[in-house]
Amino acid sequence: MIKYFKGYVYVRLTGYAPERFLNLCGNRDILIWNLKPCEDGYEFCISVKGFRELKPILRKTRTKIKVLKKTGLPFGIYHYRKRKVFCGGILLFAILLYLLSGYVWNIEINGNSYLSEETILDFLKEENAAFGSKIKDLDCASLEEDLRSRYSEVIWTSIKIYGTKMTVDIQENLLPEEEYQQKDDTVYDIVAAKDGVIQEIVTRNGTPLVTAGAEVKKGDTLVSGQVEIVNDDGEVSRYLYHSADADILAEVVYPYKDEIPKEYVDKEYTGEEETEYQIRLFGITLKNPFFHKNEDSLYEIVADEQQFRFTDNFYLPVFLVKQTYKEYKNVDKTYTKEQVKTLASKNLKNYIKDLEEKGIQITEKNVMIVEMKQSYVAKGTIKAKESIVSHTPTKISEITSEEGQPTDESD
Repeated sequence: MIKYFKGYVYVRLTGYAPERFLNLCGNRDILIWNLKPCEDGYEFCISVKGFRELKPILRKTRTKIKVLKKTGLPFGIYHYRKRKVFCGGILLFAILLYLLSGYVWNIEINGNSYLSEETILDFLKEENAAFGSKIKDLDCASLEEDLRSRYSEVIWTSIKIYGTKMTVDIQENLLPEEEYQQKDDTVYDIVAAKDGVIQEIVTRNGTPLVTAGAEVKKGDTLVSGQVEIVNDDGEVSRYLYHSADADILAEVVYPYKDEIPKEYVDKEYTGEEETEYQIRLFGITLKNPFFHKNEDSLYEIVADEQQFRFTDNFYLPVFLVKQTYKEYKNVDKTYTKEQVKTLASKNLKNYIKDLEEKGIQITEKNVMIVEMKQSYVAKGTIKAKESIVSHTPTKISEITSEEGQPTDESD
């Protein structure tokens, strides 16, 4: 690109000592590239400045040079020197590019898993660092610190700006932070997050109040953060408090119901398609005034957009939008029993997949399909093995000196 703006020529060298000519060019730091041998000499590219320094070398080596092609901005400007409007347009375009280079026109987010791109983009918008922000007003170090402070899942982040492109790289904690972990000295009990039957319990801190096989309800205390200290008489003399810590797995039952209507509306494509091209500039969409589609027909719209750019990092706020309109018509259809079984099985697999992605282990499925008057209903239960650990502040008690009985001092 630099060579293009400065201008260069493609030439042919002939004469008595072309090799000596090339050596002298090298000694004088005259750049030559794309060197190729030809029948009676060499062909190569050389800058305009270098070409002007060749006269003494040509005379010394008794060689001749012929210009085959001129390339670059200086030659284009000279060619169109009499076309003032065209030259003015080029100048205006160059000024526009210079002004646009001071803004962010593309944001790339890498490494996010828990946080969605929409969440991060909303954060940048709140911090005035979104699409179209002035680069000189952005403090990347401050944005990195604010992003880590706002979202506890983010343990490392890097925000860089190259050209007009902002790159946000983040690394998230794969082991989510426990809800009860606080910066204060609050002590917590472990309580049941759901109804279930305890399958496994491994206590590291606190006093376990349930054992394997126990049936618990949501909110029941499973492990207390309160530890009793007894005296020689077997009476409670005082309490110690440590936040409860344990792994507790329980069998949890999920009720399942999926209703599938017997009749449904299906799309049948006619094969007719129309394509419209639009330009979106600074968020404003410029539609094709000559494009018209049949308003009485139904269409499915498939959109594809491409952002204009000069290099990998120099983006412009200009998008080419291609919209394809696929014509279809609605057709009333009725499911067969086989189709219902296939659809119900697919829905059940998707439901189970969502549970498994949350770390829930499915142990048993008991789902049946029942035919109703106007629909089919797949219903039953799904048994799963999962952690039901949740936390709540421990009630603080103390022993009265007169009665030797615990007193609850929590609200």
